[in-house]
Amino acid sequence: MQSLPETPELTPPTDLSGHLWVQELPTGGRLRFQVTAAGGLAFATPDETSTTVTALSAPYRRAAWRLREALDRDAVRSAVDDPETITFVGRATWNEGIDYPWRDVPAFLGSDVWSDRTDRFLPPDTATAAFERLGVPTLPAVAKEQPVSHTDLSQYTDPDGFPSSAWRDGRAAGVLLRDKTGTRAQAWRPVATATGSDRDDPSVADVVTRYATEERIAETVARLDATEYAPSVEAVRDRVVADIARERYPELYRDGDPVVSMRALDSAIAESVQRYLADRP
Repeated sequence: MQSLPETPELTPPTDLSGHLWVQELPTGGRLRFQVTAAGGLAFATPDETSTTVTALSAPYRRAAWRLREALDRDAVRSAVDDPETITFVGRATWNEGIDYPWRDVPAFLGSDVWSDRTDRFLPPDTATAAFERLGVPTLPAVAKEQPVSHTDLSQYTDPDGFPSSAWRDGRAAGVLLRDKTGTRAQAWRPVATATGSDRDDPSVADVVTRYATEERIAETVARLDATEYAPSVEAVRDRVVADIARERYPELYRDGDPVVSMRALDSAIAESVQRYLADRP
């Protein structure tokens, strides 16, 4: 699988040239995927690669499941002889303390497409069109084909210069800037975030009581009922854990590592799910 494109922090003046695409970056992590020759999906984070969603770190799993459920794999296989020559890159979105409506923000947003045949990442407009054909949402565009010569890049060094968000009532957390030559940069708006560092770490029981509610379990069961996946204890548990990790990341993680035992959390949430399913009509 192709490695992630290097994306330095924006420090004007830059090497960006020609016409510029600017897109909103919500918080989260970078996720790659490929359609395998057998028709499955292979995923890669900066630290791990797997064809199994539950083998990924919990904050990435909602994005991976969404791709597995929604991606038009036939469109990929019909477009190229070998689907493994194409690497798709995007953002698995999760809460890092900035107030986004996380149930409205797509779990995965596409940004880049690598082609082994051309040995390069496709231009932003071509990549965006490719994701749209596959049924995958992309990073919201702030500007398309905007001449760099007419763009004040210094605005992205000022917290008040960032564009309004497509989702939240406020400014975007960050922006991705790309030109058609492959030059790229990113900028993040400096803000105070609710990282949870001033709170005591929660216990597994705290997490289950606060977030693995009957309402959440019922919503997860309903989502599975609407798909080809049966709402088994394991399937419901795994998705509940993934959603909690995505939405409550600041409370459950410090420096990228969980503050509770994920194995113990899996077990405790499985017990709640089992009780719910046993009482289900």
